[in-house]
Amino acid sequence: MRILSLGQGFPDAAIDNFNWASALSFFDYDAIVVDPAEAVSALIEGIVRGEGDFQTYDEIPIADGPTSSETVGLADLLRRRRDETEKLLARGGLVVVFGYPDVPHPKVAGFTGAHRYYWLPAPTGADYGTNFVKAASGRHVKVTDYEHPFANYLDDRRDDVLYRASFAEGATGFAGARVVGRSAGDTAICIDVPVGGGRVIFVPALPPRLSGSERSGIATNLVAAIRNTLLSSAEGSAPEWVSSIALPGLDTSRRRMEDAEAKLDELEAELDEARNEYRGIDRYRRILWHEGKYGFELPVRDALKLIGFTEYSTPDMPARLAFKSDQLLVEAESSSSAVGMDPHYRLRQRIEERIVDDAREPPRGLIVVNGYRELDPSTREQQHIDALRVASESMRYCVITASQLFEVVKDKLEGRGDPEAFCQKLLTTDGVLVTAAEPTESTKTI
Repeated sequence: MRILSLGQGFPDAAIDNFNWASALSFFDYDAIVVDPAEAVSALIEGIVRGEGDFQTYDEIPIADGPTSSETVGLADLLRRRRDETEKLLARGGLVVVFGYPDVPHPKVAGFTGAHRYYWLPAPTGADYGTNFVKAASGRHVKVTDYEHPFANYLDDRRDDVLYRASFAEGATGFAGARVVGRSAGDTAICIDVPVGGGRVIFVPALPPRLSGSERSGIATNLVAAIRNTLLSSAEGSAPEWVSSIALPGLDTSRRRMEDAEAKLDELEAELDEARNEYRGIDRYRRILWHEGKYGFELPVRDALKLIGFTEYSTPDMPARLAFKSDQLLVEAESSSSAVGMDPHYRLRQRIEERIVDDAREPPRGLIVVNGYRELDPSTREQQHIDALRVASESMRYCVITASQLFEVVKDKLEGRGDPEAFCQKLLTTDGVLVTAAEPTESTKTI
């Protein structure tokens, strides 16, 4: 098996590393791996600007102009690579592409309409323009088709990619495409497409500045994935009459395989259920150490709902909850040091806006702080600056720590305590809430 890598260098005996100009003919390889941003776009723009020293395998310079006795014209080189890719696919070859959106290269002499994917045949009725390949950016990929030969490659890279493109699906996507991996938001970012008798597999682009050991690991996984893809393609679908030909032990092995697959399906369903249950409970611990909207604020809302509050806001809106008939505006702030005045300013603005819009008594406010979030809660100093305490007493809203909220949640899950009484305290306390087990603010370290 021979593999050609273009635009990314991978240390493996099965891989030849060249650039778009210096590589031997593509059709002499079983598979090619292409980073189109580096292999195609960077080369074209470099030659057009007169930068870099690009030569063919036999050391003939590439120039942006017609081919001569001393140079190879860039347009001729580009056309040759397109023909070679078509021949590679026509004989059942594989093209692995690190996905990027298409871009034009209009300044190539003698090649009107050159673009990043000029060289890659597209499925019938499709192209690699923005209707099918859309610009995107993210760091994670999740496998959705574990039977695909590239599943292990994606799973190994799941938290270490920098994908740059997503792909249209269904009736608006590539005909016959198989989605292998998706983004955290469930958008297709790795697809397998039948093209011209072979296959084109788009995988997420790699992050910059990879180390030698990282490239070595990627190379090993790529070679295995490509080998298994080629083997799978070579097998094809067996004719119907093959099932009538018996071999000793074949039926027994098939039954064992089917029984194991049935058990695996049951175990996977049980694992999914257990994971969901675990994550549903573990999110309450996040309020002790996490930060940000998704890591801290939304779990705080979940905790308040668990102990008796009802939420009247969406995740994209500022938190507004209610206990019985009393409304509560909630702000949450987590910090590696003492929490400052930012949540106060946000809450004050919201209360003032409500006063302007509604002449009735303003709603109560609550600020949940998680200061010194990286420390064990039992060792933390006062988790907010003293100015926040003064402001809360002046504006008559309540301040609590995430640790206090967590203890009430824990009591609720264990079936003890009085969460309703705690909810009432949040609605009636002006200033910092001190529970029975805590010292007063004046005795805490400031």
